[in-house]
Amino acid sequence: MTPKAGETVVEKMEVDEVKPETQEKQEPVKDVNAIAVESIKEQLAALDKGEEHLVTRVLQVLPKTRKQLNDIVLHKLVSAHLSSDSQFGESLLKYLHYTPPPADTEVQPMDTTAPKSKSPKKAMKPVYSSPESDCYVRLLVLLHLYAQKKHAEALTLGEQQLTFIYNTDKRTLDGLAAKTLYFLCVIYEREGRLFDLQGFLNSRLRTATLRHFNESQAVLICWLLRCYLINRQYQSAAHLVSKVAFPENASNNDLARYMYYQGRIKALQLDYNSAAGYFLQAQRKAPQEGAIGFKQAVQKWVVVIGLLQGEIPDRSVFRQPIYRKCLAHYLDLSRGVRDGDVARFNHNLEQHKAEFEADDTLTLIVRLRQNVIKTAIKQISLAYSRIYIKDIAKKLYMTNETETEYIVAKAIADGAIDAVITSDVRDGPRYMQSSETADIYRTSEPQAHFDTRIRYCLELHNQAVKALRYPPKKKIAVETIEQAREREQQELEFAKELADEEEDDF
Repeated sequence: MTPKAGETVVEKMEVDEVKPETQEKQEPVKDVNAIAVESIKEQLAALDKGEEHLVTRVLQVLPKTRKQLNDIVLHKLVSAHLSSDSQFGESLLKYLHYTPPPADTEVQPMDTTAPKSKSPKKAMKPVYSSPESDCYVRLLVLLHLYAQKKHAEALTLGEQQLTFIYNTDKRTLDGLAAKTLYFLCVIYEREGRLFDLQGFLNSRLRTATLRHFNESQAVLICWLLRCYLINRQYQSAAHLVSKVAFPENASNNDLARYMYYQGRIKALQLDYNSAAGYFLQAQRKAPQEGAIGFKQAVQKWVVVIGLLQGEIPDRSVFRQPIYRKCLAHYLDLSRGVRDGDVARFNHNLEQHKAEFEADDTLTLIVRLRQNVIKTAIKQISLAYSRIYIKDIAKKLYMTNETETEYIVAKAIADGAIDAVITSDVRDGPRYMQSSETADIYRTSEPQAHFDTRIRYCLELHNQAVKALRYPPKKKIAVETIEQAREREQQELEFAKELADEEEDDF
């Protein structure tokens, strides 16, 4: 039975619609290493121009560039980099443990029939790279060694980088020198030898101050302060802060670190109001994304300073994801201070003493015991109109009644409670007589809080004005002679049209 014409056409159409999968076009696989090499070469081309703002722009994307580094990318980059120093490539390739695969090359026979060229072309002079691009390539290799935890090789390369920068003595190399100094200090701290750099950092700070190298100056000040604080040299740190002038145009990261260290110094000097202001500025200057460890360290000090000032932190702070785990011990501490529970405070202090020592907040937390006792006395004065000193000692877990009486008297003298200590007879048992609670709005306390908020808002406004950035000035385009003639002709025609319109009106 022969099929009909219509059925044959339908079957053919159905067969034609089916396409094998092998005929589909596949997207080409992107070579991530090649893309990284080309991106870094564009950065090197910008650095070769020798302009300071371009160096700053390249260093701003350095965290993104670090994620693209590996032995293959760096080997291709160093091999293709043309430096004026003949030993530049060899000195860097020895740090990269990578052997490129042999290239497949075919030997072609010599063509004897080709005509010989009459006059050979003059050889082009090679264009060597700038010192900025050389330092940047060396910095990338240093970061790669640091990521692989090859600290000894990274220190050797970093010292070579600093020697080259200081011998070249160019202002555009200041940002690269600051980055190199930063990672050298990080490596020394990881190895526990940061104190060995103290003399070197002081000498480099003097040189950077005299030459007005702002970025290097900011990095050196921050690391000197960190070195002093790690070694418990608080007087030296305070003396350094009083003598140096931190650069105003420093980056926000360096400014946040400087504010954090200043807050720690002020807190240890019992100036809690100034310390709280510095910590708040450090939080505002910190990056919105990332720097989680720095934010956690600052928030721990903020909680402790707030407790020392008599302020209980909000529960929402402890519920944030980045603070939930690291502030768990401080949450228990805040509960003990809020409730005035001396026993709970002592238990938390003994249980988490090692964590507080690691955070360098143990010295301030020990001072909180007086605040806990004050809070407990305040609650006792509100709960009892009259209570004996020996009963107060029992509630505060104190064995000496005379010491308890002194503590209550100090709380009365400081204005924490409104009460008097008296006795019914001359040598009878002494007790605390509480006064009636007065209206707080009749005192000067609301005015003091309002003044503190106004000063904070003014400081915030001043910092915002200093942080303003204006767009670069656009270059005025110079018109050619033809454009000037055309513009004059248009102006003449426009003037004639206006004159004709005025004649028509009359």
